Amino acid sequence: MAKWDLSSRACKTTWSTLMTLDQIDEVFINSGTIKMADFALWNPASSAAIRQVQASTIANQMDNIFRNIRHDTYQNGIDNNKAINDIVAILIVEDKTISDLAEVINSDYIFF
Repeated sequence: MAKWDLSSRACKTTWSTLMTLDQIDEVFINSGTIKMADFALWNPASSAAIRQVQASTIANQMDNIFRNIRHDTYQNGIDNNKAINDIVAILIVEDKTISDLAEVINSDYIFF
């Protein structure tokens, strides 16, 4: 698990975006260890295919918030497809944490 840090823009932006999307409802300091299985989107009865679609929807929403609202950009060598796929790859693994998600997001985006 990556370090969950209030001074990290990736951590703060990941947290605030997930709050905006109603996926989590926890104060920042307690959020780093929240697992994907605790997200609002997670339904243990859903098939892998359904979970993939739901994760893709959330990943696209996150990307839109990062780029279109916050005006963040991609890191060199990263495009929309890679960024979305990287986010989805974390969202579909039930024991990955928000901290893990922020680490991947940090490697794909430049936050302002």
